[in-house]
Amino acid sequence: MEDTSGFYKKVSDSEWWFAPNFVYYKDYTLERDGNRESIDGWEWYDEAPQEYLDWEMTQNNEEV
Repeated sequence: MEDTSGFYKKVSDSEWWFAPNFVYYKDYTLERDGNRESIDGWEWYDEAPQEYLDWEMTQNNEEV
């Protein structure tokens, strides 16, 4: 089974960002084994959130 844990951020209705291990930004750092605080729209999930999975499926269908 694929590991889908990581940081997810919904940027808009048509875009999500995913970072499996870390997010580095000028004002904060989020890490799998460190700070997992929700900040600037980034949230840690042990499994991909359903909304992301639905969006990903839509993206894959549009590419076909």
